[in-house]
Amino acid sequence: MIKTIRESFKITNGNIVIATPLIFFSLISSLYMIFSAAGNKIGFIFSVVLFFLMLGAFLSGWFFIIARAVKEPDVESNQLITEFPSGVGEYFLSAMGMVLQVIIIFTLIGVGVVILGKKIIGGVGISYGQLVQAASSVEATKAFVDSLNNEQLVKINMLNLLAFCSISLGYFVLMLYPAVIFFKEKNPFKAFFISLKDTFSHRFFKNAALFIFISFVYMIISLGTVLLGKNIILHFIFTLLNFYYITYSGILLCNYYYSNFIKIGSNIDATV
Repeated sequence: MIKTIRESFKITNGNIVIATPLIFFSLISSLYMIFSAAGNKIGFIFSVVLFFLMLGAFLSGWFFIIARAVKEPDVESNQLITEFPSGVGEYFLSAMGMVLQVIIIFTLIGVGVVILGKKIIGGVGISYGQLVQAASSVEATKAFVDSLNNEQLVKINMLNLLAFCSISLGYFVLMLYPAVIFFKEKNPFKAFFISLKDTFSHRFFKNAALFIFISFVYMIISLGTVLLGKNIILHFIFTLLNFYYITYSGILLCNYYYSNFIKIGSNIDATV
């Protein structure tokens, strides 16, 4: 796996242009959601649907050029970026199916956390109105936390731990999902079950090690962004580092899957 990590750094540095669509999508989608937030409910729903269509277009083109860079490390960067529209045309429906699957899975995880939390941990004794009021400002949040007793704080921490573990498990289960779509199976529903098979295969511990590595480094970068966010220069540097690492993670996951599940010696395995 060390070899794959090094190779992925080389591919990323040689094709840093792959980060460009990510930066543009982050900027455009953020501005779009800000300006479309105001309005009636129907307009808001339409804006959300349009956002997911934009997300599907981005993912289809972005992972397409990542897969191309992994399969052909010596490809020209300028050629990669021009093939982004081709990826959208070929994989848009696959990407939208993947987005739908991810939404369903994390919705089920959320419901499961609520049900397990109530049965195992119990009620915290906090109403929805209190949570909304607490989120209105920093001062309201501090006052809300100070008003909680020790038992409530313990239960909240346990609920947070349960949610964190459940979401982490969800990310781990879905880790190889995009790579399967862009290397082996375009059908997003078939690809999901193939990704499950590959995730829990004989390479399970290797898969888990990769997931821990990616998550640990991302947590460090995120922590640095939060702690140093007040300094404009450092915040800018960490923002760029964050974009770089997300790009690297996408390339690493695809390169890992291609090296361990697709490429067998000098042969290419396209079976499921």
